[in-house]
Amino acid sequence: MGNTATKFRKALVSGDEALAWQLYEGNPQFRDSLDPNASYGEQYQHNTPLHYVCRHAMTRLLRSFLFSKEGNPNKRNVHNETCLHVLCQGPQILLLPEGALSPRLARPQRDEQRRADCLQMILSWTGARLEGGQYEKANVNATDNHRSTCLHYAAAAGMKSCVELLIQSDADLFMEDEDKLTPCDHAERHHHTELALSLESQMVFSSASAQQSSGDAHGETSLLHYKEPYEGLKLQDLRRLKDMLIVETADMLQAPLFTAEALLRAHDWDREKLLEAWMSDAEGCCQRSGVTMPTPPPSGYNAWDTLPSPRTPRTPRSPLTLTLTSPTDSCLTPGEEGLATCGICFCSISVFEDPIDMSCGHEFCRICWEGFLNIKIQEGDAHNIFCPAYECYQLVPVHVIESLVSREMDQRYLQFDIKAFVENNPSIHWCPVARCERAVRLTRPGPGDNDPHSFPLLPSPAVDCGKGHLFCWECLGEAHEPCDCQMWRNWLQKVTEMKPEELAGVSEAYEDAANCLWLLTNSKPCANCKSPIQKNEGCNHMQCAKCKYDFCWICL
Repeated sequence: MGNTATKFRKALVSGDEALAWQLYEGNPQFRDSLDPNASYGEQYQHNTPLHYVCRHAMTRLLRSFLFSKEGNPNKRNVHNETCLHVLCQGPQILLLPEGALSPRLARPQRDEQRRADCLQMILSWTGARLEGGQYEKANVNATDNHRSTCLHYAAAAGMKSCVELLIQSDADLFMEDEDKLTPCDHAERHHHTELALSLESQMVFSSASAQQSSGDAHGETSLLHYKEPYEGLKLQDLRRLKDMLIVETADMLQAPLFTAEALLRAHDWDREKLLEAWMSDAEGCCQRSGVTMPTPPPSGYNAWDTLPSPRTPRTPRSPLTLTLTSPTDSCLTPGEEGLATCGICFCSISVFEDPIDMSCGHEFCRICWEGFLNIKIQEGDAHNIFCPAYECYQLVPVHVIESLVSREMDQRYLQFDIKAFVENNPSIHWCPVARCERAVRLTRPGPGDNDPHSFPLLPSPAVDCGKGHLFCWECLGEAHEPCDCQMWRNWLQKVTEMKPEELAGVSEAYEDAANCLWLLTNSKPCANCKSPIQKNEGCNHMQCAKCKYDFCWICL
């Protein structure tokens, strides 16, 4: 038995499916005693037989393990990888010590088909019955130690069929790993251009709501089908909301996506306000927004059927033949006749550089472009970058920025872009709680809204970001509905000015209530023992007199 188990383990580790199947089927006693969910120990990175079967796409063993041996594909190894992770990993996986998962061989179409077959089996697997009456399913959004999902690995490996199966099973397209990269970013990084474009289009046009993680799950209660007029938004939700608004506006105006984004930004992301300005003076509206008037597309085409994708390779300049009559002819000097001159450094732009297309016609070399864009992004002015030419107010297109700056700077640009989207949008506010990266969108009823299940919106409504952080929409302070912000400020001022001698002769209950209100207004609870602490002088470094705990008054 022991010899058979050792041979079977070695066959799994090396990927010898024929030998592993022969040992498994040829020894009934070993087959009955085998537990596919049992770890092989620390030497083997705590991988289970099911991990190795998925790693090498052993379809026959996988079918037997899942449906005859109660195998669980959600089991994790030392790297927190499930069977879906190792199944979708490509040949770029790192080499690990003996017994760890080794890189699979490159078997292009046949290998991908086998993995797609294995993936279908895992996705159709049902496990034990859970408390809610449902059955355990394979977790397609499980993350490993690098915060990567199986969709990240499948996209990086370019396995299109596996990617499609995962998306059909509600895999999160917007999930970011530890490097803030989505599956679409991984596909682009590994030069799977067609797959990256497909993922990008699904991210833009997807109307499915982002799945909430277990830590973000927030129970919703309803009364008479009442729906709250606000919703908490994660960063992925904000990107999706912004993209959908741009796409719908571009389709309505028959304009490029970049033009629609600039128009929306100039009108506080209010589509109704933009349409009103567009109908009165479309050309002036574009001029004030820093873009040119869009050319109507041919009839029968969608607004962006003719638009190049940001990931579509640009057409290089036509080749130029140079006839050298002397050795000095090979030197390109500033201002040389026939060559464009950079408007910043005044050097000639090399004919071998890819052109930077700007509708205003101003030309600059790539080095000056990159330096200019880096400075603008570092200054936080990423959402409003104009052409560097003097008194030119033409906005720089997004695809130009992405093609010139580094990956790190591009990520910072996207962060500033989302921040500007929220701060310039009157219907969205950031959650004021420190280190909470959520936002809240409030939907105010219009004059024609007659929803029987809705209630009138209060002057200062209390909203929740989705993490239990309740705050006032107007003043961003603690929630105080139904009273408005001015009444709340007056009440706090009244409590602050209250003196102990004024409480003489009042009832004990009233005095206790007044004391509690004074403590709430003039003190903060210690972060350790929760004792009330008042700050009356000195710096923000505080020490609790009761438990001697040190903390910052601002961060508390």
